[in-house]
Amino acid sequence: MKSMNIAASSELVSRLSTHRRVVALGDTDFTDVAAVVITAADSRSGILALLKRTGFHLPVFLYSEHAVELPAGVTAVINGNEQQWLELESAACQYEENLLPPFYDTLTQYVEMGNSTFACPGHQHGAFFKKHPAGRHFYDFFGENVFRADMCNADVKLGDLLIHEGSAKDAQKFAAKVFHADKTYFVLNGTSAANKVVTNALLTRGDLVLFDRNNHKSNHHGALIQAGATPVYLEASRNPFGFIGGIDAHCFNEEYLRQQIRDVAPEKADLPRPFRLAIIQLGTYDGTVYNARQVIDTVGHLCDYILFDSAWVGYEQFIPMMADSSPLLLELNENDPGIFVTQSVHKQQAGFSQTSQIHKKDNHIRGQARFCPHKRLNNAFMLHASTSPFYPLFAALDVNAKIHEGESGRRLWAECVALGIEARKAILARCKLFRPFIPPVVDGKLWQDYPTSVLASDRRFFSFEPGAKWHGFEGYAADQYFVDPCKLLLTTPGIDAETGEYSDFGVPATILAHYLRENGIVPEKCDLNSILFLLTPAESHEKLAQLVAMLAQFEQHIEDDSPLVEVLPSVYNKYPVRYRDYTLRQLCQEMHDLYVSFDVKDLQKAMFRQQSFPSVVMNPQDAHSAYIRGEVELVRIRDAEGRIAAEGALPYPPGVLCVVPGEVWGGAVQRYFLALEEGVNLLPGFSPELQGVYSETDADGMKRLYGYVLK
Repeated sequence: MKSMNIAASSELVSRLSTHRRVVALGDTDFTDVAAVVITAADSRSGILALLKRTGFHLPVFLYSEHAVELPAGVTAVINGNEQQWLELESAACQYEENLLPPFYDTLTQYVEMGNSTFACPGHQHGAFFKKHPAGRHFYDFFGENVFRADMCNADVKLGDLLIHEGSAKDAQKFAAKVFHADKTYFVLNGTSAANKVVTNALLTRGDLVLFDRNNHKSNHHGALIQAGATPVYLEASRNPFGFIGGIDAHCFNEEYLRQQIRDVAPEKADLPRPFRLAIIQLGTYDGTVYNARQVIDTVGHLCDYILFDSAWVGYEQFIPMMADSSPLLLELNENDPGIFVTQSVHKQQAGFSQTSQIHKKDNHIRGQARFCPHKRLNNAFMLHASTSPFYPLFAALDVNAKIHEGESGRRLWAECVALGIEARKAILARCKLFRPFIPPVVDGKLWQDYPTSVLASDRRFFSFEPGAKWHGFEGYAADQYFVDPCKLLLTTPGIDAETGEYSDFGVPATILAHYLRENGIVPEKCDLNSILFLLTPAESHEKLAQLVAMLAQFEQHIEDDSPLVEVLPSVYNKYPVRYRDYTLRQLCQEMHDLYVSFDVKDLQKAMFRQQSFPSVVMNPQDAHSAYIRGEVELVRIRDAEGRIAAEGALPYPPGVLCVVPGEVWGGAVQRYFLALEEGVNLLPGFSPELQGVYSETDADGMKRLYGYVLK
């Protein structure tokens, strides 16, 4: 490993005797240094508090030629003799030795060995790639280390990632400690796989699963299609802007749930724990965050286990005002359910794409018949894991845990929350049309008039007060949900927040999203009159200021009614005939009118309400089996009413199924997809990604949506 720097007071930079590069205190963020040397004056200027706040635990030396008292936070006083320079170097070496987490440390050491390999992978540290111009370009683009770190499990020095031995096991034990789990499993093909691991380890045909209708499709795949469990669906909320909300409060009532069981499995309705598993989104895609304690207290006694799908959170335990939402911080006893938490580390933590982790917290039920032992979970783990893992992915999960350890993780997320609050304040100050999705007034005072430090420390500034018009969600109880402060959510014109009805003019969020992408800013997703930007500790004031400036610039285009060719040149140039002479407001109006004509906001809401759920006539696993056997036909969605869906259908994002295999097409779901079909034809360039339905062009050039149904 390359030697790290020494940070020192500017007046000491030239006086230190070390082979290491010495940088001034003001020229480093302390991520690249192994020790710090300060003066007595520095010790009184706040530098020690700053160093403590980093959470890096750097060794700090005070340089003084006179006898001084050793301040708190200082390792030793040095005055420049040779022995003390050796002590400085020894402390720096010790810091470097302890810096890296277990697996990544072993990986870097192994790569430096430069072994000659006759094992997989065949590119042999990138040498194969370098034998062709395209391969050489590929190698140069990614750099040498990624190829050297891509190695075979034939060498056991790095441990085993499938049966969890060696440094791989040490890494997962370290992550479990950081995240307060009993066991942690690193998953290298996303939380889609992590959810399938958990559901395949717990569920079998005939088991009851309490199922959040907001669940990601991977939970349907694992619990319903692969395991064949029987779902009891929990209705969830959508608001007029298109945001994904939480489960209604009444759904957590025991009497209500037992009645729901009587409708699908009456023989289990009176069992003490009728549900083998409940699957709940701890945080929705659109930043509605649950209180885990409330969930466990209300339905936990009915469930053997609860899986909190935390794909869109995972950092809550590092943010004090979110801590109550973390299932991993709860004190649990033998009467509580076992807990699984799946986290998409790559979404808002520090991980490469596809990195995920499973946290298991169930020692409190060890010895009970319902307990899922490690070997059983690992059997499911190996069903979904490659025998040729990409080691850099595993290393990223290891490093993510190290980053979050102790004060470092809390500081990074505190800074992220503060930046997000400042960004919301800037949008409120500069923009008229786009509004942050937060309570406009708290205790009679404008949200933005509170100090950032106050907003960042009290959840009531992000809470969904039941019945409040600003959020438009129905069915919530007090203190049930709050807005994730690390999801920057904006609403666009088109909905009257006071009534929840359409206004005369609107700006569909997809048009804003296209404009931002045209100008080098990529939002996470948009839907109807809502848009989402993910915030992580990677953000900076400059990056967020650029976003705010671009939002204000787009508003100016709306006000000026700029020609579409100037605002969205990519869309215009791809469809010049369709959008000839169009202005921005004209496009906005047409798309808004389409939403109004189909009442899309109410269709979207209805799809997730129990009274509008598609009828279930077949177990999802059976419907899927019929699809695999070819006992299906492809029909137009227009003609699908009354037919049994063979595939689940959804728009992506968000990846939430609107109709599940074995359910009957019709009602709100069918009308919703017909609205999407109309939009595809009326407004080319703005088509959503659809899964489970297929677009085919008819003889008249119109695109029609088709889906597979059972014969």
